Amino acid sequence: MTARRKIGVGLLGAGVVGEAIQDALLGGSQGRVGDDLELEVRKIYTRNPNSKKWFKHRPELFTSQAIEVIDDPTVEIVIEALGFQEPGDLAIFRDYILRAFEKGKSVVTSDKAVLARYGAEIWAAAQRSGGHLRFEACVGGGIPVIRSLTESFAIEEPEAVFGIVNGTCNYILSQMEKTTKSYAEALKEAQQKGYAETNPTADVSGSDAEAKLMLLSAVVFGLELQPGTTWRKGIEDIHAVDFRYAGRTGSSTIKHLAVAKRIGSSVQVFVSPVLMPRGNLLADIDGATNAICFNGTKSGGIRRDRDCDYVLVGPGAGGGPTAVAVLGDVCELARAQPAWFTGLPSLVQPGRLALQPQDDIDGSFYVRFIVKDRPGIVGDIGQTFGALGVNIAEIWQLRHSDDERQALARSYNLKENFKELLPFVITLERATLRQVRAALDSVRARDYIVVDPVWFPIWGVR
Repeated sequence: MTARRKIGVGLLGAGVVGEAIQDALLGGSQGRVGDDLELEVRKIYTRNPNSKKWFKHRPELFTSQAIEVIDDPTVEIVIEALGFQEPGDLAIFRDYILRAFEKGKSVVTSDKAVLARYGAEIWAAAQRSGGHLRFEACVGGGIPVIRSLTESFAIEEPEAVFGIVNGTCNYILSQMEKTTKSYAEALKEAQQKGYAETNPTADVSGSDAEAKLMLLSAVVFGLELQPGTTWRKGIEDIHAVDFRYAGRTGSSTIKHLAVAKRIGSSVQVFVSPVLMPRGNLLADIDGATNAICFNGTKSGGIRRDRDCDYVLVGPGAGGGPTAVAVLGDVCELARAQPAWFTGLPSLVQPGRLALQPQDDIDGSFYVRFIVKDRPGIVGDIGQTFGALGVNIAEIWQLRHSDDERQALARSYNLKENFKELLPFVITLERATLRQVRAALDSVRARDYIVVDPVWFPIWGVR
């Protein structure tokens, strides 16, 4: 019988993901992978070793100095699973990865924020050193997204990659729809169940989804983007009343999507809530689940009879699924199958496609208003949009009881008489972000506007 080959692994981080990795490598199987490979943990960095689960069992493995892990000559692969708390952490974590390459190591990371901000620098360092970088866990948690895109779809000419990439947002929106909870109530429940951080800003603002979309855009379209260069909307403004309007005929719901779609020689990239038709498979993705869709021309491209060619669905977060993705990358490297991971992997040569300017992003839109009821409001809004070349497609106005209006006033802390409040929705025919923003800048200054209008794209309207 062939002796197992032992690979030395160093771990940076002992949080939720790091602990799950330790459970896998230090638990019952002791890091054994099949009959030929054994992953041996040589060193673990964490700021407070004494507080960690595995410290009492293997105290000799722990250190409070990251350099001890990176510089250990018995460590061949460094796993970076630190998870940043403050923006300043990202540069520190980048330096750890760069040092690992300088020391001749390969790196596996679950830290999409570091790659989103410093990816070009990190990939260049990997190429210089001959080291390898793996990042499967950065995008879809336990879903094998990167591997599928770069290997299974390698022959494809990509048209679009899009989907639900943040489990926190999807859980909150799912609960708001199913239980009629407010945003605040659904967020609190998500925190209690461990689906949202104590500080949920990165998730609910869309910045986590943006970081993941940047990696997807790099892998699929060869784009090298920086945070803040794409259009991004979070879910903080979504209200229970929006689900009433979305489902007024049982026809739609609201989902938070990350989208990269080729438009000629440019790529439209954005993160936003969307009004999602019930017939779309993404409308049924519930709870903290993630789902990522891919379209390619070799598969026929985007067809009207279905929205995507391929879909990958699974747990997008959590220690266990993320650890599985991380260790899958480690095993690939340990078995000497690093392939393209010395540089930026992409289905399209970097530089061939450009990012579409935000203002040029176009589509049909949902716009929800809450106004002080009086004659002429809809006409005034219609004239404002019309002056900018935007037509109103439909006007939706539901009957709202006094109890509903009173609850609406409370939720927004409004001082106006609740009986005077009028919620309603308009949908717009195709318009650009430039047009929609300009119209809303004008409308929101009107004295009848009580709450800043809530607006986002309508998915699937071509």
